[in-house]
Amino acid sequence: MNKAFFRPFIIIALAAILVGVLAILIPAWDNKVLPIKKLSWFEQLKPGSDVSAPDSVLAEDAAIIASDLVNIKPFLKKLKDPSSGLRIAYFGDSIIEGDLITGKLRQELQASHGGNGVGLVPITSIVSGFRQTIKHSFSKNWESLSFMNNTNSAISLGFTGFTFIPRNYYVAEKAIEPMKLDSLAIMDSSLVAPPKAKKQSTRYYVNYNPWVEYIAAGVPGGAASFKHIRLFYSNAKDSSFVKVSLDGAAVEKRRLKSGAGVQELDLSPANPIKKLRLEFSAYDPIHVYGVSFDDNSGAYVDNFPIRGYSGMFFQRIHQDVLKGFQRYLNYDLIVLQYGENVSNPKIKDYSYYERGMKKTIAHIQDALPGVPILMISAHDRSIKQNGAYHTSPDIPYLVTTQSRVAQEMKTGFWNLFAAMGGNDSMPKYVANKPAWAGKDYTHFTRSGGEHIAGMLLAYLKGTD
Repeated sequence: MNKAFFRPFIIIALAAILVGVLAILIPAWDNKVLPIKKLSWFEQLKPGSDVSAPDSVLAEDAAIIASDLVNIKPFLKKLKDPSSGLRIAYFGDSIIEGDLITGKLRQELQASHGGNGVGLVPITSIVSGFRQTIKHSFSKNWESLSFMNNTNSAISLGFTGFTFIPRNYYVAEKAIEPMKLDSLAIMDSSLVAPPKAKKQSTRYYVNYNPWVEYIAAGVPGGAASFKHIRLFYSNAKDSSFVKVSLDGAAVEKRRLKSGAGVQELDLSPANPIKKLRLEFSAYDPIHVYGVSFDDNSGAYVDNFPIRGYSGMFFQRIHQDVLKGFQRYLNYDLIVLQYGENVSNPKIKDYSYYERGMKKTIAHIQDALPGVPILMISAHDRSIKQNGAYHTSPDIPYLVTTQSRVAQEMKTGFWNLFAAMGGNDSMPKYVANKPAWAGKDYTHFTRSGGEHIAGMLLAYLKGTD
């Protein structure tokens, strides 16, 4: 055995032990010249210890992840004035599908500021049957472009995050392998997600024009009738048209304005109606964005959910489109509630997400200068660990990243994770009577969404 070879390793080991002992004996000393932070090497070597557990993240970064409204003061000023009109564009993922959170928020704001209508609604929606604040139906033969597909990615999306193109066909997809677990689905830390599904698409041609129909719903957050109706579109030709029927009356053909920019067609009736039906030519591939149901005054909260979306790559809504919609709708606040779709129990470093969200916010700020942005953090989400549901270990890291983005990009920030109660708050939401969250320990129920909306509004008004 070569002693000369092992001697350096023995010296290093003894030195490490000596430093560890001194770390225990030497107390922490806070001074301006040479501050000493107490070390805890041996404690960190104990079985089960985790130097970067969620609690320690929250404790160390409490000042960073605190909620902050200083950057949305222009909106807060209007919020405190009942005579002031308000319009909010509320973007999110499946957490706000079906007008969850936004429906209750709209109801409360219209109670104080007036208003009639649900705001901007897309042409099609995968959750139209779930939404109660407006009844919405449509034909199959629409091509739907969104953040979640790369088809025609050069085409700008509309303000809703979607662009719809009339077609004489529809596409049906069939999974030919087991589907990958949805990123917002319940997760067990002991499971490994199956491989991503492969899909086979089939095009089916039809002999009818694409249509969409909206029916008013006199429920909280909805409206019993339509008063001010506007269709938004672009890329029409001189020959482009839409067929309009109000309350089932005879169809009227309305010409569309040609051009590439965002265009508005006012469809407002002389008297309030309860039903609107629109029909487009299957052979005229104009870009249709949606229909707005509102009034000339009051408060409106536009619900823009996109299932599976992370919030990154917002540049697919081109700046000229953002500016075009702002010219017609005059938003006072942009809300971004994302994060759960990038959540992964094994991730602690969300720097890639930080870069992506900064680009998203910069893109919106460049297009809509002066319009405040409010970021809402990821909420608590539980995964099954050792037979019980606990906060996914990455959530505090994700929330800290989001708060840092808000701080650096000068947006408002509401820490929903903390507002819920922080770690392990989701099981309490699931157990609440009535349940505030589903058994997937991720999605809120309708009553849970109303509870979240109440907390948000209280926070915005400074009464929480």
